[in-house]
Amino acid sequence: MENYKKLVFSFLAITSCGILQPVTVLADKVTSNLSMMQQRQVTGKVVDENGDPLIGVTVKTLSGKVGAVTDLNGNFSMDIPAGTKLQLSYTGYKPITVSAGAPVFKMKPDVLGLNEVVAIGYGTVKKKDLTGSVTTIKNKDIVVNPTSNVMESLQGKIAGLDVTKSSGEIGSGVTALLRGSRSIYGDNTPLFIVDGLPGSYDEVNPGDIESVDVMKDASATAIYGSAGANGVIIITTKRGKAGKARVNFDAYYGFSGKASFKHGMTGDEWTNYYREAYKYKNGSYPDNITALMGGTQEYVDAYNSGKWIDWVDKASGNTATTQKYALSVTKGTDKTNIYTSVIYSNDEGLLENDNLKKYALRLNLDQTLSSWAKMGVTSNLTYSIRNRGNNNTFSSAINAFPLGDVYDKDGNLNFEYILNQYTPLGDLIKNQYANNTRTTYVNATGYIDLTPVKNLTLRTQLNVALNHYRLGEYWGAECTAKRPSYAGSPSSGITEGDNYNYTWENIISYKTRLWNDHNLSFTGVTSWQKNSEENLLTNGSGQDLDIWQYWRLIAATNDRIESSYTQTQKMSYAVRFNYDYKGKYLFTFSNRWDGVSFFTEGNKWDSFPAAAVAWRISDENFMKKCQSWLDNLKLRIGWGVTGNSGGVGAYSTQTNAYKYPQWGVSVGGTYVPFTQYSGTYGSQSLGWEKSYNWNLGIDFGLFDGFIDGSVDAFHTTTRGLLYKRTMPVTSGSTGWGSPLPSWQNIAKTSNHGVEFTINSHNINTKDFTWGTTLTGTWEKEKIESLPDGDLISENLFVGKPIHSIYNYQYAGIWSSSTSAADLAAYGVKPGWVKINTLPVTDSEGNSDNGVHKYSINDRKVLGHTNPDWVIGLNNSLTYKGFDLSVFAMLRYGQTIYSSLLGYYTAGSSIGTNQLSGVNYWTESNQGGYYPVPGSGEEQTVMSALRVHDGSFIKIKNITFGYTLPQSISKHVFMDKCRFYFTCYNPFIFVKDKQLKGTDPEMGGSDSFPTYKQFVFGVNITL
Repeated sequence: MENYKKLVFSFLAITSCGILQPVTVLADKVTSNLSMMQQRQVTGKVVDENGDPLIGVTVKTLSGKVGAVTDLNGNFSMDIPAGTKLQLSYTGYKPITVSAGAPVFKMKPDVLGLNEVVAIGYGTVKKKDLTGSVTTIKNKDIVVNPTSNVMESLQGKIAGLDVTKSSGEIGSGVTALLRGSRSIYGDNTPLFIVDGLPGSYDEVNPGDIESVDVMKDASATAIYGSAGANGVIIITTKRGKAGKARVNFDAYYGFSGKASFKHGMTGDEWTNYYREAYKYKNGSYPDNITALMGGTQEYVDAYNSGKWIDWVDKASGNTATTQKYALSVTKGTDKTNIYTSVIYSNDEGLLENDNLKKYALRLNLDQTLSSWAKMGVTSNLTYSIRNRGNNNTFSSAINAFPLGDVYDKDGNLNFEYILNQYTPLGDLIKNQYANNTRTTYVNATGYIDLTPVKNLTLRTQLNVALNHYRLGEYWGAECTAKRPSYAGSPSSGITEGDNYNYTWENIISYKTRLWNDHNLSFTGVTSWQKNSEENLLTNGSGQDLDIWQYWRLIAATNDRIESSYTQTQKMSYAVRFNYDYKGKYLFTFSNRWDGVSFFTEGNKWDSFPAAAVAWRISDENFMKKCQSWLDNLKLRIGWGVTGNSGGVGAYSTQTNAYKYPQWGVSVGGTYVPFTQYSGTYGSQSLGWEKSYNWNLGIDFGLFDGFIDGSVDAFHTTTRGLLYKRTMPVTSGSTGWGSPLPSWQNIAKTSNHGVEFTINSHNINTKDFTWGTTLTGTWEKEKIESLPDGDLISENLFVGKPIHSIYNYQYAGIWSSSTSAADLAAYGVKPGWVKINTLPVTDSEGNSDNGVHKYSINDRKVLGHTNPDWVIGLNNSLTYKGFDLSVFAMLRYGQTIYSSLLGYYTAGSSIGTNQLSGVNYWTESNQGGYYPVPGSGEEQTVMSALRVHDGSFIKIKNITFGYTLPQSISKHVFMDKCRFYFTCYNPFIFVKDKQLKGTDPEMGGSDSFPTYKQFVFGVNITL
């Protein structure tokens, strides 16, 4: 063959100059053909560190033109010349470059994940090249526990991200704070970016998610400008991949256990309580049950018949269930890649009228048009039907009279279940209450990527998000739910709303290598957003038939119609430069210019710069002696400015007015229409809240990946904070004679803290692995300044956190041994609540040392709702086909103002029940925590009983799974089959024993309780 090639080229050498070029081309073609003749089928097998086959490894030539994917046995084949260099890559393993021809290739785990690609907003970088504080969670960590909400999967797993679920209501979301609160009136929720554009995590199925990247410091988030003030969470969904079609099926079913909630008293507990209350009021115990019941014979008869009712049990008697079925298919070629999924879920709550059905369809398509052009579509469609129960049902059940007949002889709920007592379950009476919402959500993005020259990429993407909902409501005469203030009885209404969101972005990216050791990349962005919202309310009262509910509004005798429309627009420009020298010295600079429609002229535009530097210390020559135990060490320093609109709405800079059509003012005895100021008074100088952020971080890896993690310290100061200030009456800015509020940039807040993540790979053998992840965040926030000092009416205090609790401080119960003089000095009686009073100083400077009758001036800041510490601990173990994960969380240093515990009122009326299990004071129980029964109506500091240390530890979930051996699953045409069981909220340990039996994660809410949940599921891959 070599002689043949020499002969050809010798012939070409003696040809004339006139035909030299064509002959040269001919020579190239001959050489190419000869090369093709040398190609043969090359096979190989890829295995992991234990010698087991790896499925789905991507095998490509260095040019990327030829590729393959390993099969179930780790084998691949390619038609390439022998000796061709191949690059092998697989998620969780270090990429390797090898020469084709070897029979077996072994890959090692990339424990540190330094080569993993991380989304940083309008681009990606390798983890080792990050300069900002960014945490990445992969799909396997998201779907390890069954949930329909990706944020629940992130709870406790990301340092600095505080996620709480405060309600057991079906369809309820979570609250997420990233490094605390900054704004007093504005939204402190992070920005969610779904597939490169702002979106809603609620509408994304966790199984469709490839990764979640959480950007925490300003050097990372400032590329999003004002929108990134509270951090950015980037969700990237799955895309199609080259290779054979893969089908995944995920299904689970779950049911509820015990609800974490208080009950009302029944039986002897109820009788003993009201005997004590009777004695307190009358000086002696009642002579008999008739006296206790106030002579009401119906009550006496029910007591004698033992007709006790635990209303909370009746309210939560429905078994909450959850079920979900998800089917996804991924397929790809060298030109076309498709990922599609379809999901159905059905959730039933503790209340029988609380349920949610959801249908979702996703299609992600990528099409390569040529070597320099690519286009694609990302689309998501969801349709949901939600029936909401009334959140007052459980609280009404606590204090309802506990004797009577819940149902009539036909099994229907009794509205009046005993004389003058009405069921707290009125919303469950047929045709008495409805709250039905149907929602259609469409989110679609089309993009085009162009690479006209090497390393230069142009991308344009257009996103449309449409959301339509229809809410139908009905309140019958016997329902428990509160009607709107304008509604009569019965009343019905239909509310329809449409939200339109359009985003068009253009992104230019260029990267180049300057000389040998200098790398530079540039990203430029233009972004345009338009949001509009329309709402229409039609309401009617006085219908004749309950069965019509909200379907026949024309039957109403009184009607009401309201409509509204809002629109906002935003335009942005952004640039970012990334530079590194030898991969060791990294620098990032970005700036974003944002302009919005809802600020005043001259203040609509502002800029948000950021910069960060990083030093990969472990790559330095002087660290080579540490390479035996030090895998990675990087120092990061970042600074940046972000903005926040601080709760300012579309038209908050304008003075609002409302036209009253035919009531409110009469002229000559006839009501006439008029217009009145309402809402806020316009301000002509509003601008952005600005947060100035510093971040110092260290990333590390030790002992060949045995331990890795990061530690970050951060500090944020927010200036020009948007504050809703009440105008003085003398300004004339009033509505109905009362001063109106007006937005001003006049307050200041700060927060700082430390967060850490530590991963340890304790055991890693062929049959057994054990890994542990520990995350922790300590954070402290405070209000630096307010325009008029402390604002008690809104719990705002200089030097204290934004969400402070201001109340009386509980100090025990006054005992019967207290002297009469002391009782008189404080204006109390034995068995009453004792509080820590505050000293009062008279005009001459004399202090009473706190000895005085209780007053509202004895209140003080007792704590704050945000915890000092949030700790998450996750252990993952595998043994052959078995897997086990246990996740625990700690919230320490938070204070709870418990509305739930407030249902112990120490009242004397038998018509209002009390909390069960309460240790109340009596003359024979001087150590009781709660005041003597019957005294509640006389006391003024009962709210002190509601404030508690909310610190707790919760075993959030335990998941146990088993994966069938491939020798079994392949016989039923499955690549993988895993069965699993998950238990949610199995154990809760509280610091304050008064909170025992409740879930402190609810923050003291008296609404829908959370509950234990047991879920069984299966994952199948074909």
